[in-house]
Amino acid sequence: MGLPGADGASGDDVFYDTYLAPLETRMLRTAWRITRDRDRAHDALQDAMARIWKHRERVRCHPNPAALVLRITIQAAIDVLRRERRRRRAEGTATLSSWRATSPTAAAERTEAQAMVLEAVAQLPRKQAVAVTLRVLEDERYETIAAALGCAEATARVHVLRGREKLKYLLHALAPVSRAAGGEP
Repeated sequence: MGLPGADGASGDDVFYDTYLAPLETRMLRTAWRITRDRDRAHDALQDAMARIWKHRERVRCHPNPAALVLRITIQAAIDVLRRERRRRRAEGTATLSSWRATSPTAAAERTEAQAMVLEAVAQLPRKQAVAVTLRVLEDERYETIAAALGCAEATARVHVLRGREKLKYLLHALAPVSRAAGGEP
C-alpha cells in the first residue's frame, strides 16, 4: 500500500483521513442535490471515491484539493443521471427522471421544476455543468470554481455564464409550452 506515517498509518489511510473523510458528507450532499435521490447520490459518491482514489496523487498535488474533489463528485453525479437517462431511453420510457413528491401540489410543482433543472444541468457540457453546479448549488466563489476546473477565474466566469445561458434555452425546451396568462396549463 503506501508508506507508513508517523503514527503507523499507511499513506493511503493518511490520504483518506486528510482529503476524503472531511469532505465525505459534503460530497454526498452535493451528489444528492444533483440526483435528488438517496440511492443515486450514494452511487455517485462511490463513483467519485473510486475516481479520486485512482487519481489520488493528482488530488494531493492540486492547489485546491477540496475543489477538485467536489468537481469529481459533481461529475460523478451528472454521470449517474446521464446513465439513468440512457437506460430510460433504451427502455422506451420518459427522459425525465421520476421524482418522489412528499407533499401536495406546491411541492409537486417545485419537485417537477427541480427535476427539469437537474435534467438540463445533466445536458450541459462537462465544464459548464461543473461550473454552474458549484456556483448555483454550492454557492462557491469563482476562485474556487477556477481551481476546480483548472482554469483562470475569468474563464470560470465564462463557463458559469454560458452554462446559465444554455440552461435557460434547455429549460425553455423542457418547460410546458401552453401556459395561460393566469399560470394555468
